[in-house]
Amino acid sequence: MSIDSVVQPLGPLSLERAPATTAALAPDEISLAKPRNEAIDVIRLFAAIGIVYVHAIRSPALDSSRNLFRFAVPFYLFASFYFQSRSLRRKTDRTFWQYIAGRVKRLYFPFLAWSAIYLVARDLKRVTLLHVGLVRLYPGLLWKGIEYHLWFLPFLLAGSILLAAIHWTTLRNDRRWRWPLITLAVCAGVVFAKAPMPSSWDQTFDNPTYAYVQAWRALPAACWALAFAWFMTMGPVVYAVSLVTGLAGIALTAVCSVQQVVHGIQLVPRALSGLGCMLAALAPWNGPLVPVLARLGRYSYGIYLCHVLIAEVVRALASHSHLPDSAGLDMLVFVPTLAGSIVVVLALGRSPRTAWLNG
Repeated sequence: MSIDSVVQPLGPLSLERAPATTAALAPDEISLAKPRNEAIDVIRLFAAIGIVYVHAIRSPALDSSRNLFRFAVPFYLFASFYFQSRSLRRKTDRTFWQYIAGRVKRLYFPFLAWSAIYLVARDLKRVTLLHVGLVRLYPGLLWKGIEYHLWFLPFLLAGSILLAAIHWTTLRNDRRWRWPLITLAVCAGVVFAKAPMPSSWDQTFDNPTYAYVQAWRALPAACWALAFAWFMTMGPVVYAVSLVTGLAGIALTAVCSVQQVVHGIQLVPRALSGLGCMLAALAPWNGPLVPVLARLGRYSYGIYLCHVLIAEVVRALASHSHLPDSAGLDMLVFVPTLAGSIVVVLALGRSPRTAWLNG
């Protein structure tokens, strides 16, 4: 049966067949598709803004508010695996190794480039401002990254390889495997969400286990994102999401985010907030602001990659001015960091020689 076969909505979720004109591309390839669901890019922009906010806030007064934006990383996982699964279903002429080479080029090469950029920036800061030695280099940085947010790209690459391996070994030959795989992924997500993290791991940045803590927290969302991708794309049809389901997704994200503001980071609500965002992103939203915001949303990975560099510069200037940590200083860091990141990614996107740095 064709992926564009007509089906009836699936019960209360009101899931429908995806339009035949919707391209099945990975998140970093969405910009090549016309027409496109621009709501995906809008949510990606909100996620990028949320990550900038999380990393800009340091004062106790606003610390808990950062948990309103914990949906960002889970949403990126849901979006990435969903579109990769659609791409694997649609583009049957690629070999496994061609697919992996493409993912490495899209994810790992920008990771290496930005690791080098951040290495130079951190060494300059350590020598000129902190008057300490250079950053210690060791092999683990090849999958952890030099700066604290770069762990996500190798993690996403590992998930992409797992998704592709499962597709080539099972789903490509018999899609009936999706139900056992969905069950396994859901159960694995629950196990990771409930299992205690190894006590020897430290979430303090520059500790060798910092990236492992972040990856552990993302594992439930990664498992459930795989299950969602297989359910939505590997059945008789590729399903779309109704407006009602999109509104339910927004409500789910809001409830899970507020719960984390009150109780701190919780892995199940964190993962479900990403699911809620994904449902909202797949809904058929319209309005004059959607295409405007979507154009910036296409640079969301670039904002994610470069924003820490700008935030550190702003923080250094604030420290030089002897400004105390406060909610006002947090906003003074957040706004220029976001604006500067947008300027940087737009500048990088102007030339094919530098556009790949936007991820």
